[in-house]
Amino acid sequence: MRIFLKAIQMNLKMFIAYPKGFAISIIIFPFVLLLNIYLFKSIYAYNGTSHIKGYDLSQMIWYYAVTTFVWVFTFNFADRRMANYILSGQMGTMLLRPMSLFRFELANAIALRITGVLFEFVPNMIVYWLMYPPAFLTWTSFGKFLAIIAMAFCLHFLINYLIGLSALITQNNGGVTAVKGALVVLLGGSLIPLDFLPGWLQRICDALPFKYIFYEPIRFFINHPDTQSGSAFVQVLLIQLAWILGLYAACRAVWALLIKKVVVAGG
Repeated sequence: MRIFLKAIQMNLKMFIAYPKGFAISIIIFPFVLLLNIYLFKSIYAYNGTSHIKGYDLSQMIWYYAVTTFVWVFTFNFADRRMANYILSGQMGTMLLRPMSLFRFELANAIALRITGVLFEFVPNMIVYWLMYPPAFLTWTSFGKFLAIIAMAFCLHFLINYLIGLSALITQNNGGVTAVKGALVVLLGGSLIPLDFLPGWLQRICDALPFKYIFYEPIRFFINHPDTQSGSAFVQVLLIQLAWILGLYAACRAVWALLIKKVVVAGG
């Protein structure tokens, strides 16, 4: 555990030393929010309605604002980093470290997201609040969001790590990573709320982990009526936990199967 915490600390120092990449979001994110305000005000006015699919205007605008926040809380490069270790010949060195590759990548992801929260979420949340106050937000809904998003981070990391393991066979997993990214965006509710998808596709989304990375955390943040009961909160947490345990077991099994076939090239 001490080595793991040291790895997080080391990565934190590295990321905090170069905050400009994070700070640029303070310019970009508010501009996107302005576009969403204009777009959805026009849509709601044109339809002459106060709610669409259970979302009022404020919730719909913030739905897409929170989508960017979910990326800030959960995004990691584990899939790409694993391929880079293979292509650069670093995998042999990584396997000699006193920490498992899984724990090393997890430490990197945690440090990256802590930095993202400090330099992207906090300042942009303040700016968003001043630009378009979220009247729906309560301390309870925000607390639920933090719990759900912590589990979503674990889910996103495990999926990326599992995709990263494919590099042990393919050496370059760029194609698999691209397919994963498209599935996460479309079936996770990042591109469009899942309520707008046809029923058969919603049922497919229910059977996949992606909605528990984006759709569910967003709905808890915007305090959607379906999320306000304690049972709904516990149900989502349990489903996330089940996916986390299943994906972790899959990562362990795949690693044990493929580690014997590691190809180290370029080093």
